[in-house]
Amino acid sequence: MSKPTILVIDDETNLLRFFEYNIRGLGYDVVVGASGADFQRMIGEREYATILLDLMLPDASGLDLLEQARKIHPELPVIMITAYGTIDRAVQAIKLGAYEFLPKPIDLDKLNTIIRNAVEQYLLRREVRTLRRQLEPPREFQSMVGTSPAMLEIYNMIETVAATTATVMVTGESGTGKELVARGLHNLSSRAGREFVAINCAAIPRDLLENELFGHEKGSFTGATERYKGCFERADKGTLFLDEICEMDLGLQAKLLRLIQEQQFYRVGGTEPVQVDVRILTATNQNPAEAVRAGRFREDLYYRLNVVPINLPPLRERREDIGQIANKYLLEFSKAYGRRFQGFDLEALAALERYGWPGNVRELRNVVEQLVVLNEGERVTASMLPARILEARPAPVEPGQAAPAGGERATLTSESIRPFWQVERDQIQSALDLCGGNVQEVARRLEISPATLYRKIEKYGLVK
Repeated sequence: MSKPTILVIDDETNLLRFFEYNIRGLGYDVVVGASGADFQRMIGEREYATILLDLMLPDASGLDLLEQARKIHPELPVIMITAYGTIDRAVQAIKLGAYEFLPKPIDLDKLNTIIRNAVEQYLLRREVRTLRRQLEPPREFQSMVGTSPAMLEIYNMIETVAATTATVMVTGESGTGKELVARGLHNLSSRAGREFVAINCAAIPRDLLENELFGHEKGSFTGATERYKGCFERADKGTLFLDEICEMDLGLQAKLLRLIQEQQFYRVGGTEPVQVDVRILTATNQNPAEAVRAGRFREDLYYRLNVVPINLPPLRERREDIGQIANKYLLEFSKAYGRRFQGFDLEALAALERYGWPGNVRELRNVVEQLVVLNEGERVTASMLPARILEARPAPVEPGQAAPAGGERATLTSESIRPFWQVERDQIQSALDLCGGNVQEVARRLEISPATLYRKIEKYGLVK
């Protein structure tokens, strides 16, 4: 979040303009809405640092919206705006978790102070979570690898949302690890001891998918010799993950919407409702908003499922994670296949980072498994990699990135500029090679602590 964003919900047009002008003057972005419906739509569209919420809206109670915001983002400061006649309800809002309340007419100095303090508190808590994640990711995230800024944002979002009951829609290209995000949400939630049931909506024909989701009664069709419990029943009190949700046909979407609204459903061939308590997580490799515009996905269901969106970036947009991911799989497969591999040499790592990875983490995993099966040694060399990876063109670089390290000052061209993390990684690996893997000596020469060096060795997947 480059610039903190404030969400303001109030039905007075002049007051909204006042808030918008003043908040921008404080250096924040601002999004405004005038109703409870606006709040419902906007709350899941982006990350907010603070919310200003009117206690009395024409179509909703501010207290109800406050409770919803607290469920979705427990640490998000919500400032209630209230008229003098509703002070008692404002006090009630504080008891429900509101950060502060502002009576009308608004005192500008007090408004600015409260907003600054609220944003500062939110950003501080966010920074603490980020630092904690860098030092030691919790066990629930150990299947997810990467310490790039993009992944740290994902970890923060998972930890924030997991404790709530909000529905989450994970988007991203195939192979980016959307199911791992869903499992992380489940494992960090109060439902962690219950079932996590996953189903791919694109892999099962429509009739079979309905049966798999909702189950059937004995005798409901030819071959139905006994009652069958579907995914919703198996996931009762737990979590159901619906992968490729945009592939579900409109008829089943209607049944799913009804289940979400009523928390009950009918088995195929059944006449008695089945009550369930299930948290629903979904994922898609499509643009769900585009599917809504094209009429392939119900808009009302989309808003129900997309309360909190999480977008997973493709691997090509977080290349600094490639070495760490590849090394993780290398060690796993070396152990599984009885090999001695301990890491990649610099030429092999550079080749992995140049490649575009259209299949993302899944493709990287398959490549590493293949090279472990087909080769032997302690280090993976470039010659062991598939031709398509060796022949890949260098990735485009952004202007202003760091230059390669070297003994003399180099003359830089746009082609020779490399990201700083690549320079740092190569310098550390070269130092390890020169010092025979002596971490204490490398740390002394690089003028960093051994603990810092160990973290960077692990981060970049280097060989001591």
